[in-house]
Amino acid sequence: MKFDAQTRRRVIFAAIALLGFPICRSQEIQIDQVSLISLKISILRNNVEIGTATGFVVDKHNRHYLLTNRHVVLACGQDKSPANIGAWICANKLAILHNKLNHPGEWLWVVEDLVDERGNKRWLEHPTLGGGADLVALPLQNTGGVQFYPLDIELRKTDIVVGPGDAVSIVGFPLGLSQELGLPIWKTGTVASDFHTNWNGKPMFLVDTTSRPGMSGSPVYAVRTGVYATSQRALMMNAGAARKFLGVYSEQRFDVEVGGVWKAEAVAALYDALP
Repeated sequence: MKFDAQTRRRVIFAAIALLGFPICRSQEIQIDQVSLISLKISILRNNVEIGTATGFVVDKHNRHYLLTNRHVVLACGQDKSPANIGAWICANKLAILHNKLNHPGEWLWVVEDLVDERGNKRWLEHPTLGGGADLVALPLQNTGGVQFYPLDIELRKTDIVVGPGDAVSIVGFPLGLSQELGLPIWKTGTVASDFHTNWNGKPMFLVDTTSRPGMSGSPVYAVRTGVYATSQRALMMNAGAARKFLGVYSEQRFDVEVGGVWKAEAVAALYDALP
């Protein structure tokens, strides 16, 4: 059966929609859904920016949580006010660049408090490691007008074999840089440690990558197109791209260009402990 060009385009768009990928029809551009998961963060002391970072949302029991690094919510920076020379100020808010509800391709900044009216921290930490894990979940209060694209924590179970030398994608905002429409930058790295061991006694693995400030809190994925291997030593053929959530980018040794990623299992433990 033959189709004309217009019919072929309609068939392609319908197929992509069924697979869950949003389409900007006016420009006929496909946007990877993983790109919509990562969110740009501005770290604030009141209305003063002291840094940038990355995060993503997970949903549980009809509540939305922002996941990012613990060092993001505890960030401090030098006060640039000429009336306060040499002083340091610490974060008390995060501004999050969210997708706008019912307006594909549009974004809005939403500010969330890091402490409550009594000065208590609002974020939740790892249930067993506590402050020893560079992971937090911040319950989101200001959700009006926001379109959420939460990360499915079950994506960590995709059967893709990952080992030393394999490619990974770190999807975030290096130095606050973004694509058009507020979309993140995809940085590539390779696994630099044996994946099933822990780094420095913590549930982490290493990646060989060139990273920059602003990538803290970025989700890390194994993305495979075409043929890839499973844990059963089978070869799988995928017409699109198979994705496995590997963890959250946390730290960088700039002298050796090696970064640390908290494993998806540690993220899942935090997720399971959320109310």
